[in-house]
Amino acid sequence: MERALAAGVGKIVEIACQPSEWEQGEAFCAAWPGKVRCAFGAHPEYTKTLPPDLLARLEAFLAKPCALALGEVGVDYWWDIGPKEAQLALLDLQLPLCARYDKPAVFHARNGRTSGQNAYADLLEDLKKWDYKPARRFRGVLHCFSGSWADAKAGLDLGLCLGLNGTFTYKKNGYLRDIALKAGIENLVLETDCPYLPPEGSRGKRNDPSFIPEIAAMVAAHLGLSNSGVAEKTTANALDLFGEF
Repeated sequence: MERALAAGVGKIVEIACQPSEWEQGEAFCAAWPGKVRCAFGAHPEYTKTLPPDLLARLEAFLAKPCALALGEVGVDYWWDIGPKEAQLALLDLQLPLCARYDKPAVFHARNGRTSGQNAYADLLEDLKKWDYKPARRFRGVLHCFSGSWADAKAGLDLGLCLGLNGTFTYKKNGYLRDIALKAGIENLVLETDCPYLPPEGSRGKRNDPSFIPEIAAMVAAHLGLSNSGVAEKTTANALDLFGEF
């Protein structure tokens, strides 16, 4: 936290995406009032191990003042965590809470190891029936975006923004930089996926939000903008997603 604040990161959205992390997330928010808020949810990774009282407990946390979003939730085909039907059932169980508590969603999508395992396609198709219409510009974010331009466009059409993190800076990920250019800075937010996926210049290190300026600089260079312009616009986008806090 001290490194992040020293780097100019003013506010942080912590992700508590399994029941065992929810109380920790609440305590983290309490330790940093005005600086940290939390997303609470059940990640698809835990499809096989979730308790029967999941929904009631999750509702209780989303009703707390520290709750900012539902998440992260979604679909993951990279790991053997359960069939598509079970993952989508878990997602659909949680999505009505967005409208009930007026919270956006942080979405996880990771494609499988073969071309037919398209998590983005299945997630975005499922979201066509999602009944949540906030006053804010964005309904949610495709976190750690790694899909195609078609996936990005489908997400934008559904009222989602794209989350860019350290992977944007990786040498092999020119396609991500091209997608960001097509999407436009008005549809992008910055994130880290801490403790994973640090930017290119810090590979092998534990990731944390103090690396956000490095990611922002790469975005600025590729989109032809100033660092301060990227900081200003992505912060405004984050507020259009999460609201003021």
